[in-house]
Amino acid sequence: MSSQETVKYEEMSSFFNERAVGYEAHMRDTVNSFETYYNLISCSIEETDKEVEILDLGCGTGLEIEGIFKKAPNARITCIDMSEQMLEILLEKYKSKKNQINIIKDSYLTHSFGVKSYDYVISVMTMHHFIYDEKKKLYEKIRSAVKDGGRYIEGDYVVSQENEEKWLKEYYKAYEKFGLEAGKLYHIDIPFSIETQKKLFNEAGFAKFELVFKEGEHTIYFVE
Repeated sequence: MSSQETVKYEEMSSFFNERAVGYEAHMRDTVNSFETYYNLISCSIEETDKEVEILDLGCGTGLEIEGIFKKAPNARITCIDMSEQMLEILLEKYKSKKNQINIIKDSYLTHSFGVKSYDYVISVMTMHHFIYDEKKKLYEKIRSAVKDGGRYIEGDYVVSQENEEKWLKEYYKAYEKFGLEAGKLYHIDIPFSIETQKKLFNEAGFAKFELVFKEGEHTIYFVE
């Protein structure tokens, strides 16, 4: 990831709308072991023909959805994203499964997930944009939305504890230096360490943490 100093700070939805067409190529160039990574997102999903309910947070163009349908071909997937252009690409890619996909254009920070509504909740490369308290509230909401026996699967960037502190300092400096508007969601990276992630999940009520993949800064883990 590049230094925050070189980034133009854009609102989240605008940032991804402008980059929707080239998003998948960008991820192929930047995610370590791209094919393996996105296939492993679904490794914690039980192979089944049942109509399991899955919530995909910050789904983007749906890179992880192909692997999900391989494990659960009759899954019903609710996809939430702020980018209309990203969602349009997703729907075109999976038009043969359109009756199994529910698209929601909204922020998952504020959208209601319901209680015990999903067998699995998934997020990929989206959670590294929030400070500690925001993440904790979001994880608590996810915990409430997961059915008994279900799990939350997350793929994201992680960094060392030292670099975590550096990124957080740059985040606060960005708001002060560039006069960013409080209450608006901007595309700013705030990656955490594995240690901080474990702490957050524990505080949110998850009892089990399992690391599935780690290569460089890219990880996949699930909690129950």
